[in-house]
Amino acid sequence: MYYKRNNFQVFFRNYFIVLLCFFYLKTNAQNQFGLTTGNYAGLYSLQLNPANICFQPITNEFNFLGADVYLNNNDFFTNATFVFKLGFNNNFNRLRFENNKYTPDSFKPGNLLLKRDFQSNGYVFGGVNILGPSYLFAINRKTSLAITTAFRTNISAININAISASSVFEGLTYKPILQKQMKTENTKVSFGSWAEIGFSYAHVIYDNKNYTHRLGFSVKALFGLAGGYIYDNGYNGWNDDGSKLIFDSSNFSYAYSGPSTSKKYKNTSNSGVSLNGIGASFDIGYSVQKNAAAGTRYCPNFYQYGNNTKVYDWKAGISLLDIGAIQYFKNSFATNIINGSLNWTKFDTISAYDISVIDATLRSYVGAEKTQTFNSFWLILPSAISLQYDYNLNAIFYVNATIVQRITLAKMPSLSRMNSLAIIPRYESEDLTVCMPFILNEYKDVNLGLAIRYKHVTIGSDRFGETFGVQNIYGANLYFAYKYRFINRKTGSRKFF
Repeated sequence: MYYKRNNFQVFFRNYFIVLLCFFYLKTNAQNQFGLTTGNYAGLYSLQLNPANICFQPITNEFNFLGADVYLNNNDFFTNATFVFKLGFNNNFNRLRFENNKYTPDSFKPGNLLLKRDFQSNGYVFGGVNILGPSYLFAINRKTSLAITTAFRTNISAININAISASSVFEGLTYKPILQKQMKTENTKVSFGSWAEIGFSYAHVIYDNKNYTHRLGFSVKALFGLAGGYIYDNGYNGWNDDGSKLIFDSSNFSYAYSGPSTSKKYKNTSNSGVSLNGIGASFDIGYSVQKNAAAGTRYCPNFYQYGNNTKVYDWKAGISLLDIGAIQYFKNSFATNIINGSLNWTKFDTISAYDISVIDATLRSYVGAEKTQTFNSFWLILPSAISLQYDYNLNAIFYVNATIVQRITLAKMPSLSRMNSLAIIPRYESEDLTVCMPFILNEYKDVNLGLAIRYKHVTIGSDRFGETFGVQNIYGANLYFAYKYRFINRKTGSRKFF
């Protein structure tokens, strides 16, 4: 479709059409497998298992800054190519969609041509996670503490169908979807943005010459900046001629907290950034290590034997991640539509795509007797259970297998985490780590990654294969970290522990 408006307008127009018609997308978090696994992951190992910060070679670590930016979906793509050839120049803000309306101008440098490959259960992944100034301290070889700061933004949803995807890609006037029924159930669209301060503790709970058992936990205070959701309990609608919003006997809920461009509604504010919610969460993890030899079982001591010492045969762990929620109570509202029906003509001509304006208009059409409104709401974090296994081939080569399975409460508004299965071979020494994750997103979509750590700097991507033309580009991912750590090694006759 050829858009003459700027992309910002196009995005928000499509977003609110998605909101009103329930054209759902699914977004989740990346796992930074090249950064969060390995013996030198340090503070970043908290993202997979908090037990991993103790009984490891790092005695002190200060994280200056780390960031993860990601975008992924399985409906829209562009051909495999080097990213640098996409034309990142002054014209890159012009998107082109390959359909019956595209023009030769679509192929000019600077224009990103998107194609379609609609799936029965489509998804999109997107967000930004930042780990700010954070500190890890090993009290002794068996106990470690960490204090962390972070900023996180995630968007999530489930169950996008082909008609919904077509309407976003082609527009509501696309002939094949006119007069089509759009019936959905148990679908969610959620987004959340928050800052967090965390405290982590890990300890060796049992140790002998053969096995070492570790237990760790993290508790975090959450400060909500923005959030919202759409939750479908049974939506039954039609796309009549592209200008009408029609649904009958439908049940759904939606909520929003954050800045608003409208001054008409008392429970919203047009301020850019404000504290709109408070919450809490925790992580808990367990890990067991099969020691290679009795003399090397104390992992922080192994440097007295040299870098070529094989410390363990394997490690295995299980963890619960992001168990918690945020309550948004400022600049917030929530609405439930109960057995509601609507025939809204010319809804596509609404001039103000402000969330509070749309909410008030929608409620006025449905009727007060079919709506419930609230000034606050809860949003559950992207909770998950994770299993990890790390096999030591020799002193420098390892193979890691990690599973991340999201946990969702069917009747509660929540962010959804991406299901992932990753096999991660890696080369690892004190100064250098190179790993190449092989990842199955949602257990079916293949991604190839690459990450390199040299001393204090790590850079990587869980979508490296798309960046360098091995795969068609369905998304992008880049993460980096800059941190300074101290290794427990024997210096002369002394060592840290």
